[in-house]
Amino acid sequence: MKICSSLAGLALVMVGGLALAAPNENAAPVAQAKAKTYIVQMRGDPVVAYDGGVQDLAATKPAKGKKINPHSKPVKDYVNYLDRQHERAIQEIGAARSKIYDYRYSFNGFAAVLTKAEAEALKNRSDVVAVWEDEILQLQTDNSPDFIGLTEGGDPWSKGYTGEDVIIGMVDTGIWPEHPSVADVPTPKKGNKGPLVPYGPPPASWHGDEFPDHCQFGNSAFNPADAEFACNNKVLAARFYRDGFAAGEVCGEPGMECGWTEFLSARDNDGHGTHTATTAAGNNGVPASIDGEFLGNVSGIAPRARLSIYKVCWNGSLQTTVPRGCASSDSMAAIDQAVADGVDVLNFSIGGPSTTFNGADDIAFLFAADAGVHVAVSAGNDGPGAQTIGTPSGVPWVTASAAAQDDQVFALAVNVTAPAAVAGNKEALEGAGPVTLADTGTIVDELVVGAPANGCAPLTNPDAVNGNTVLIIRGVCAFLDKYTNAQNAGANAIIVYNDGAAPDRFDPIVMGGLDDTVTIPGVMIGHADGVDLAAASGVEVALDPNNLISKANTIAGFSSRGPNGGAPDILKPDVAAPGVNILAGHTPVPNDFGTPGRLFRSISGTSMASPHTAGTLALLDQAHPDWTPAMAKSALMTTARQNLNKTFGTDAANAFDIGAGFIQPGEAFDPGLVYDAGLADYVRFLCGSDTQPQIFSPATCDAFGSIDSSDLNLASIAIAELVGSQTITRTVTNVGEGNKVYRAEVEAPPGINVSVSPSTIHIKTGDSASFEVTFSTTDAAAVGEWAFGSLSWTHGDQRVRSPIAVRPVALSAPDEVRAAGTDGTASFDVSFGYTGPFAVNVDGLQPGNAALGPVADGGLNQHNFIVPPGASLARFSIFDEDVGDGDGSDDLDMQVFFFNPASGFQFLGQSATATSEEEFNVVNPTPGFYAVLVIDFDSAPGPTDYTLFNFNLTGTDAGNTTVTAPAATIGQTGTVTVDWNGLAPGTRYLGFLNHNNGSEAIGRTELLIDTR
Repeated sequence: MKICSSLAGLALVMVGGLALAAPNENAAPVAQAKAKTYIVQMRGDPVVAYDGGVQDLAATKPAKGKKINPHSKPVKDYVNYLDRQHERAIQEIGAARSKIYDYRYSFNGFAAVLTKAEAEALKNRSDVVAVWEDEILQLQTDNSPDFIGLTEGGDPWSKGYTGEDVIIGMVDTGIWPEHPSVADVPTPKKGNKGPLVPYGPPPASWHGDEFPDHCQFGNSAFNPADAEFACNNKVLAARFYRDGFAAGEVCGEPGMECGWTEFLSARDNDGHGTHTATTAAGNNGVPASIDGEFLGNVSGIAPRARLSIYKVCWNGSLQTTVPRGCASSDSMAAIDQAVADGVDVLNFSIGGPSTTFNGADDIAFLFAADAGVHVAVSAGNDGPGAQTIGTPSGVPWVTASAAAQDDQVFALAVNVTAPAAVAGNKEALEGAGPVTLADTGTIVDELVVGAPANGCAPLTNPDAVNGNTVLIIRGVCAFLDKYTNAQNAGANAIIVYNDGAAPDRFDPIVMGGLDDTVTIPGVMIGHADGVDLAAASGVEVALDPNNLISKANTIAGFSSRGPNGGAPDILKPDVAAPGVNILAGHTPVPNDFGTPGRLFRSISGTSMASPHTAGTLALLDQAHPDWTPAMAKSALMTTARQNLNKTFGTDAANAFDIGAGFIQPGEAFDPGLVYDAGLADYVRFLCGSDTQPQIFSPATCDAFGSIDSSDLNLASIAIAELVGSQTITRTVTNVGEGNKVYRAEVEAPPGINVSVSPSTIHIKTGDSASFEVTFSTTDAAAVGEWAFGSLSWTHGDQRVRSPIAVRPVALSAPDEVRAAGTDGTASFDVSFGYTGPFAVNVDGLQPGNAALGPVADGGLNQHNFIVPPGASLARFSIFDEDVGDGDGSDDLDMQVFFFNPASGFQFLGQSATATSEEEFNVVNPTPGFYAVLVIDFDSAPGPTDYTLFNFNLTGTDAGNTTVTAPAATIGQTGTVTVDWNGLAPGTRYLGFLNHNNGSEAIGRTELLIDTR
């Protein structure tokens, strides 16, 4: 993928391969569709960034704190100019299909359905500098205002900060416009107090209703239930975007209808969009009921804010080949229109697994933030594993929210009544079997350990189990087997303890559904609790469906965690907000997936946390319209609270769980100091990043400079590789009243010394001050482990807190070194986090066995290799430069099989990246016959040449290299030099330089030599 734009008149050019699309999971080659949807970025600025330079076209970039007027003559003239550039590019390549969308305001480009050849032709034009294949991403409050502190006397609502005249754009599944939470009716201006005041006309910055078709409801020809609705002063606009989702591979050839049963309009069939919209900006005090049960009055976080709706996510179709999701090309069109409409805040509860920051939506959000739009996104629902943050949540110019649980969330508890040593409530999750504790009522029993302990065979102690509750460990067999063996032994109930850390849900499943032969209830508890109970004697338990423990102030298990895979020096998530069992609006019609229609539902997800943050950003925008998005994000972070726990147990949550902490809107209005950053800062960050593709030209990076990622001026500090010592810089701005003196207070991460210079800053209102923070490892540092702390600037009772995450390492060395020649020398620098012995051992160099293409379009080739005895690693590799034109635009995939004489071919796995850079490793391989399929997933028309390599390493030095290594001194940098000679020409060689400190391995550098 190539990206090009301009910034302050300078060309920005990115080189590298497409890394946005999730890896495909094809198990066998299939014929590819003739056309796909592509997003194309053109050279030149979007409207919000154009500051002149084109003859006869005036600048359109708005002044700081202002928005564009899309109907002004300069903007209209520049938009027409961009549209002409887009149309000319399409026409001159002879594309058979027209554009789907033009993007002009936050992104300069278009989306079109193209063949591979047409996309290649565009990519090679001098005025086109980015081509992405479209990607399908996925979607990711009754007491919430009370819980986050909006309703108490003296807090935001009572001061009149309820989102008045602030516009929130929701990019989601649409809205049910007749919902009472978004009705255009009088509501209190001060939250839940004061007289009812009608909504007035939208603010002067709003331009959405000046565009045609700004209110898209009433397509009864497609769905008779799609009633007409006129947008009003609460729902200002509502549009839908589906051309990207409906084009290309998703629904077949362009023009084919998907056979949807949902609404082909902005009306919400799914409920997700209505839920997020009403969470962020639902009217105050709306009565909520589910199935006739009154659940209380609900309010949005910014109840007086207005809404602009952009439907981009679709339930799909009754055709099983049509997926559910949100096409990036549609989202791009929505973001672009939202900026033109004049929204103040965007909520984007959508995401994907990519960890590169060069996607079209990432760039659009960057320019939207530069235009003053606050962007709130969900952190993702892939937790609780580490490094599960994707994009756009990983980029530093958005505010990403983790999901925490509020005081309306409770968990089931098993009450252990004896013996005293293990007595107390043990957190549990009940299985979804056909018989529950609600059916049986409270069960009071002796707890008997099953024999066998895993319950995977008929229990051998039925006399003890009969009439009691049985304890069984998870694993080895299906839960249904455990249930069956327990009930056959006469157990009244089953308690399973997890084989991991925390309790998990478990269901007795057979043939995809619940087995109705199960007659007893079951619950799961955590591993540690289970071990304690299994070791105790005379254990008595009570299983009561009404014995609940509060889960307030705990991070949700599904919430994605850091570190940030795209930029480990950028701490993510940013903040946490309520995201579990959030009661808000929904759609009253059932959807294609069997969800019944209800006006209100309780839903969980980081999708629900993000609109809490979006609503809070709306309140801050009302109070401080001059604040940049970075300043508002900083205010939320530095005033957040940290008294949250991990999902299970009592361990405190860390910065990878909750970012800076749980939002406290009332505190964020007066943060004292803020950390600001703008477009130029983000350019310097990207120019200096060693974990992201270089998207800017050398000329641009020379003009703006580059910074270490740890030096980006954020309200958090992260250093992924602390080698001895490192100093970072930050700048704060006084947004409070009066001149102040702030003093630094440090909670140092364990094993790390932290010093701040200066430690005291004297700062006037509106002024800025810079400081340095130096981190140094000590002997107590846990090498290779993340450690957490904080830096706070204090003035009286005011505390401006930044979370710290650092990871001390013994060695910083490159992961890979590539060189060429049958004889040669390569060198690279290493930095040390310790003082002591240092040595480098060589595994290899070993020559690669090569197999050559070409492969036909949509075809596959089989190549056979013999892996010899004694191999410690067998690697199969394809390199982009060895495929087609070598520019990374072709997408070949690879599948690896082992031939077992007794059972035939065994599938080992595949490598299926978005380009042809493929690698599959077999550690300690069984010697014998291996087959590798090279599959043409998406390449230029015609046969595609390639070279496939098989390397077999033995863990020993092949004797063709000499390595010189420096001594290790903490905080110092040395040079490792490797010489090689006598390599055979015409292939590639692979080896590993294994770094050690004399007693253990501390790193490894891959060495790849091309002798062709």
